[in-house]
Amino acid sequence: MTRTNYLLLLLLCVALYACKKEASPLIDQHIADVIPSASKEILSFTFKASNNAEQLIKDVECHVYDDHVTGCIPYLSTNKSLIATFKTSGISVTVDGVPQVSDTTINDFSKPVTFVVKAADNTTKSYTVQLHTFTGLPIFYIETEAPVISKEDYVKGKLTIDANTQYPQTVTDLALEMRGRGSSTWMMPKKPYRIKFSNKTELLGMPAAKKWVLLANFADKTLLRNYVALEIGKRFEAAFTPRARFVEVILNGEYLGNYLLTDQVEIGPTRVNIPELKPTSPASDISGGYLLEVDERLDETVWFRSLLQVPFTVKSPENITAAQLAYISNYMQQIENVLYSPSFNDPVEGYTKYINTATFINWFLVNELLKNNDAIFFSSVFLYKDRNAKLSMGPIWDFDLALGNISYNGNNLPQGWWVKNAVWINRLFDDPAFVQQVKDRWNMLKSTQVNTLYTFINETAAQLKYSQQENFNKWDVLYNYTWPYAVPAGSYASEVQYMKEWLSKRVKWMDTAINAL
Repeated sequence: MTRTNYLLLLLLCVALYACKKEASPLIDQHIADVIPSASKEILSFTFKASNNAEQLIKDVECHVYDDHVTGCIPYLSTNKSLIATFKTSGISVTVDGVPQVSDTTINDFSKPVTFVVKAADNTTKSYTVQLHTFTGLPIFYIETEAPVISKEDYVKGKLTIDANTQYPQTVTDLALEMRGRGSSTWMMPKKPYRIKFSNKTELLGMPAAKKWVLLANFADKTLLRNYVALEIGKRFEAAFTPRARFVEVILNGEYLGNYLLTDQVEIGPTRVNIPELKPTSPASDISGGYLLEVDERLDETVWFRSLLQVPFTVKSPENITAAQLAYISNYMQQIENVLYSPSFNDPVEGYTKYINTATFINWFLVNELLKNNDAIFFSSVFLYKDRNAKLSMGPIWDFDLALGNISYNGNNLPQGWWVKNAVWINRLFDDPAFVQQVKDRWNMLKSTQVNTLYTFINETAAQLKYSQQENFNKWDVLYNYTWPYAVPAGSYASEVQYMKEWLSKRVKWMDTAINAL
């Protein structure tokens, strides 16, 4: 064959191949068979009861997403060493380098497990497999030596944590002490609790501390109000806003329902981060730090009232000395005296000399937006004073009777001022400079932080889909009247929708009212 004829034949073959490629998809399939495949997908993932008879009652079908797999065992299950059944388009699957065989290999799914699928071309893709149990929330199994029946006396016990693959939790078995907490909430059927560890401990990804709170949210049929309020506190930069996680609580073998695990309001490196005064602290440290609560119930050993009868209880220092008490009570009275003096808004000697105005504004906006019934200087109004610093407001706390969840004081209505009428707060609004700061702060926060709150509420309610069902199976109050809410909405979804609609109306009213000041 001459060189010319060879070139003609080659050109003819190329032309024919091009025509065939356009005319027939079979060529593409042939090429795909020749070139190494890059396919490495998990096609299905199941836990069969036949393979896991000890742990499962029926098959658990998992959902496969882009790079993760999720499934839920819809009942309490502590043994999560399971055999998975899976199909894949890859040539092999490993976990931590260990080959995986469908229907055969056992893994511990108490934490997220990474399955690595290898393709024929040696590329890989990782899938994070998360298996939840019961409602999908972390589960606290608590055993105590005696029933927890007191708000004063701790009972010793043990906590076992099933993080349910939701959060990091290195230590899962802890000795604890537990007692009741709250005022009106302690009188409700579903009790709130305080737990205490001997050493500072991280819980569900939250910074280490000894004392923690389990809020029952019995009076709130959305179970969300405290959590939403704390989210708003973070968005509004309210000082030292507590962190929180939803958990299921099982106490001495009895399921108690959905609880909100939160930071304890206290002085500490991961809480209200100011120096802690002690009886042995030198006199030079007397200016701080103090943590006070305005509490009409006077629910502390040490308390005092101002001349305007504002009830201050001393949360810290716990063992306050006479000199320390004299200092802080005199300081609070000095603030009140200046506030109600004719020159209260003097830029040098007025109230700004004594209070951290920004913290007061952020605290006010959170509580007024949610129309928090107790925040009118009745209870759960916290203030703190750092060493050689001004008085600050915070942390925010206690929003059971907020967001329309009340039938009195007009706080079921989304219109009208409430916290603005509180003693001290109402006086601040007599200062045009303070009013302007409130306007500016509100308008900035409204434009950046408020509109997405409804999506946050929807997403959180969706996370509680199964938890709220179990909670209201335990506590049959969803469709019945319970104090303080006037009219049951008729379903969990309706309760959440009512809260969102109330908030929407409140935002509109606040926007108009603040900018009209």
